Amino acid sequence: MHDQTPPLRFRTPPGWPTPSPEWTELFQGAEPAPGWSPAADVPPAPSGWPFWRPTRALRRRVPRSSLVLLVVGAALAIVSFAGVAVLWTVDGPAALALAPMVAGIALWIVGANRYRDGIVAAWDDVRSWSAARRAEQRPEDPAAWDAAAWSVPDARPFEEGPPSRIVAVVNHALVVSTAVVATLVLVAGATIAAQPAVDVVAQAVGDGSALADDSPQPEWSSDDGSIQTYWLAADDEWEATCDMTPGDSNCDAYEIDSDTSCTAIVTVGFFASADDDQPSRVEERAVSLTEGIPLVLVENYDEEISGIGDVSCATGSDASGDRVTATQEADDHVADADTPAGCDEEDCVAFAVTPSADCDAATVQFEVDAAIGSVTAPHDLAVVTPLDAGKATDVFVGGTDRASDVLPGQVTCRASSDGNGDAQDS
Repeated sequence: MHDQTPPLRFRTPPGWPTPSPEWTELFQGAEPAPGWSPAADVPPAPSGWPFWRPTRALRRRVPRSSLVLLVVGAALAIVSFAGVAVLWTVDGPAALALAPMVAGIALWIVGANRYRDGIVAAWDDVRSWSAARRAEQRPEDPAAWDAAAWSVPDARPFEEGPPSRIVAVVNHALVVSTAVVATLVLVAGATIAAQPAVDVVAQAVGDGSALADDSPQPEWSSDDGSIQTYWLAADDEWEATCDMTPGDSNCDAYEIDSDTSCTAIVTVGFFASADDDQPSRVEERAVSLTEGIPLVLVENYDEEISGIGDVSCATGSDASGDRVTATQEADDHVADADTPAGCDEEDCVAFAVTPSADCDAATVQFEVDAAIGSVTAPHDLAVVTPLDAGKATDVFVGGTDRASDVLPGQVTCRASSDGNGDAQDS
């Protein structure tokens, strides 16, 4: 795995050239002095411009306990609030649900504070590590290095300014918002007898869910931005992809967007622990990318987390050498016991896939003319599953109950990468 997503991603100001990956890696978190620009003919960045944004790699540095406290506290508070409302509507002892609601609100606010502190501390650690690294790795020819880094002949030496307080301010605002919402839940629960219960519950649930970030999370991108990958975090996408696969292992769904059509090799790392910098196992998948059409890759695994480390268009024999001859036919006679749980929440179609050769981790691809959550129609779906030669294996496609909406694609089987842990956690 290479071209790893760093903890912070540089946001290029308007009119600036895009810095090289080497510059971005070496200057993690460093902010230019006010008025500085890469060259004399390049305008300064707008006032207050946020030069860096956190990636999933930075959020992984925050202790998981703080996020657990936040989520458990919010869930306990909102469920207890709903209990107050239900008990009130049936003339029951609504006050019995106030104690767990207060406890949930306390955990909610404490978790939000700890998560804020963790993000700020992780950001400061990255900035300090970057500064120490720059002090050790001074280029032999700074002028030439700067010119190459910014792709301008007369690049100015970098002038570092004081760190912006935007990270602390934004996260403090989130904590304040959380405290306000939690207080409203508490007040509403204590005064519910004087208000219509259904309206109050609907408002509280709406406010609580607004704090959850279930939008696609940036995962990896190519240097030129032509290929972007995202981790799909929302329930709709998960139920229509991961919940359509059998077993009870961990599962991630990734969206891959490409500006070009090609057969691509996707490198996926699997980490035994979220705190590990190196994957315990690395696998490669061969998929077909189509310009302008998103592809969703579904990965099941036994480790704690996974992450995409690279997506690159294949050349030469790599473009076709992984294909497996297989038949894919719609299967309308799947027993209820063999139907995955996701089909109870989302529409699904089963395809019986019969390969000509064994493969422990085959990538079965479909074109789906149906949307799943934020993933538009049409989109491609690639499900990684074991296949046995001559044996039909059902692979489920979510988002539709019509086989006519699904067009079977290629089946590939690629040899595993070396898996020696030389990849970085992205």
